[in-house]
Amino acid sequence: MSSRLPPLTALRAFEAAARHRSFTKAAQELFLTQSAISRHVRNLESQFGILLFYRDHRAVTLTPEGEAYMREVVEAFSRIDLATRKLRIAGRQNVLNLQVFSTFAMHWLIPRLGKFQEINPEIDVRVTASVAPVDFEHSDIHASIRALNGEWDDPSIRGDKLFDYRLIAIGGPAALSGKWPLRVPADLRNATLLHSLARPEDWGVWLNAVGAGEVLTDRGMKFESSAMCYRAAQQGLGIAIAQSFLIQEELRRGSLTQVFPHEVPSERKYYMLTSPRHLGYTALELFREWLLEELPAPATVEA
Repeated sequence: MSSRLPPLTALRAFEAAARHRSFTKAAQELFLTQSAISRHVRNLESQFGILLFYRDHRAVTLTPEGEAYMREVVEAFSRIDLATRKLRIAGRQNVLNLQVFSTFAMHWLIPRLGKFQEINPEIDVRVTASVAPVDFEHSDIHASIRALNGEWDDPSIRGDKLFDYRLIAIGGPAALSGKWPLRVPADLRNATLLHSLARPEDWGVWLNAVGAGEVLTDRGMKFESSAMCYRAAQQGLGIAIAQSFLIQEELRRGSLTQVFPHEVPSERKYYMLTSPRHLGYTALELFREWLLEELPAPATVEA
């Protein structure tokens, strides 16, 4: 058996044929003829002195030696392909800096981010959480996902609307079987209210909309973020106001309960704002395309 390395073209032909279990499909993938694939494989077998495929008039089947070699070669080519993709965009397009609200990141973005990473493994996504206004001019942020009042109307910054959303009252699994029954919203006067310091107006908006404005909103427990409120509600510490689209999975699993059927539209809407300095940046445009495809259709989410 020769000790020199086989030609890369022959290895690629073998890898494709072994992966597809077909010389014909390998030829289609590599834009070669079936006879060229067969010739490359025969040359490999001749060089190694080992049969890699069993052949009959209908199909080809890997020999045990071919099967073992195939596993190593397929992995090697996968690593080469990934390294090539990274090299092509090194220093230019492989980092994506996102600024988002922590609750949106934890409850919506992070559970889905694996899909984007699987499709684009060469892009390094960096997520920071902040409620401060984004400064595209003096930062390296490529895009910011924000909850804003009303419609986005600044033509200098591209804004993609992601969600309208509704406010609902939530509690833990035992919220409806506590000492003080919660039958109507006014019964919340006997409950501990959980407040997000990032969204201090939500309880007032919801209570006024459902006709329970007499319930005092200056009492209860206060947390830095909505995510903390949701967690506190899960633990049975009280009743929180939630953005319904963020907790659909928790409601489905039963770790959170919608206490009343009332859903109150909020004036806020979620947008993805794009830095004007980075329009056309490949990593950013790939993320934007993926994100918009992840949205429910229509974009307005009904709980």
